[in-house]
Amino acid sequence: MIGTRGVPATFGGVERAVEELAARLAGAGHQVTVYCRNGYSPTRAPTHRGIRLRYLPALDTKHGEAISHSLLATLDAIVRRYDVVHFHALGPGLCAPLARAGGLRIVTTVHALDFRREKWGGVAQRVLRLGAWVASRFPHRTLVVSKQLQEYFSAEYGCDATYVPNGVEIPPDVPLSPASERLRDGHLLFLGRLVPEKGVHTLIEAYRGVDTRVPLVIAGPASHSSDYERRLRELAAEDARISFVGPVYGDAKVELVRNAYAFCQPSTLEGLPIVLLEVMAGRICPIVSDIPEHLETVSATARETAAIVFRAGDPESLRAALETALARPDLVDELGSAAREVVEQRYDWDDASARVASTYEQVARRR
Repeated sequence: MIGTRGVPATFGGVERAVEELAARLAGAGHQVTVYCRNGYSPTRAPTHRGIRLRYLPALDTKHGEAISHSLLATLDAIVRRYDVVHFHALGPGLCAPLARAGGLRIVTTVHALDFRREKWGGVAQRVLRLGAWVASRFPHRTLVVSKQLQEYFSAEYGCDATYVPNGVEIPPDVPLSPASERLRDGHLLFLGRLVPEKGVHTLIEAYRGVDTRVPLVIAGPASHSSDYERRLRELAAEDARISFVGPVYGDAKVELVRNAYAFCQPSTLEGLPIVLLEVMAGRICPIVSDIPEHLETVSATARETAAIVFRAGDPESLRAALETALARPDLVDELGSAAREVVEQRYDWDDASARVASTYEQVARRR
C-alpha cells in the first residue's frame, strides 16, 4: 500500500483506513507491506499488527511530500514485484502509470476529490484533477469510499468504480450518560485537521453567537496550514469558552469523544469521514453540514437523518443548529442512538477488508 504517511495511524482518515484494512488482510494470511514516510514513523518498527512496514524518505514540503514518497515507493515496489500495489488518494495515485508500466497489478482507492481542497493553489488543483483522471484510467480496479464518489467517476470519466466504504470499530456497549447530564459538564466537539475545507472558521463564528456555558473544544493538528490555524486562534481569541487542545490520540481521544455533548463537522468537502463514523459509533449526536457526503453517511431511512443538519458555509444556519442541540437534550439522545444504528448496519471494517481482498484476487488473476 502506497500513499499514506504510515502506520500506526495517528494523523488522518487515510492512515486509519490503511491500517485497519492492512491489519485485517494480514490477519487473513496475506503478506501486506505499507510504505511509511521516515518523518512520520520515528520508532521505525519493522511490523505493526502483522503488517510489514517499509520506510522511505520524503520531501518535507507541502506540495512535494506525498508525491516524492510515492514515487520512491513505486520504484521500490517495481523492484520487489508485489502481486498487487494499492495506491491511496489522488496525489500518490499519479504514480499508477509508472507502476503499470513496470508490470505491476494496480488498485487505487479515491478517498476524496482532493483538487477541491481549499488549501491547494491553482497549479496543485490542476495536478490533483489530473490524478482523478489517472485514477479512472490506469488502475486495474478503482475503488471509492462513497456512493457520491462512485457517481462522480461514472458521470465525469465513464469509470465503473467499485464502492467500498470505510468501517468503524464499534466500542463496548457501555451506557452513556444522558445528554441532559452531559449538557452540564460536557462540551461541543470538533475533531479533525485544521484546514480550510473542514470549516472550523464557520464553527467558531457560529458558536460565538450562541448564549451557552457549554464550551467548544477544537481538537486536531494543522496540515501544512499554519496560517489557517493562526486565523482560527485569532477568531477565538476573545471567547474564553473556546479551547484548542491540539492532536489527541488513543485513550485521550476516546475520553474526549465520550464526554462530548454533541459533535460538529462543518466541512465543505469530505469523502467518507472516519472520525464522523467513530463519533456515531459512540452514540454522540452529529451536527453536520449538508454536503452530499455527510447526508449519505448519516442517512437513517429514506425520510430521516441521524444528525442535525445545517447549510454548509453558513454561520447563521450552524448557529441555529447548535442552539437546537443545546435546547433539546432529548433530540440529542435520540439522534445519538440512531447514529449508532446506522454505523452498525453499514460501516464494518471486516466487510470492507473482505471486499478489498476479493478485488486483489481478481486483479492478480487477470492477465
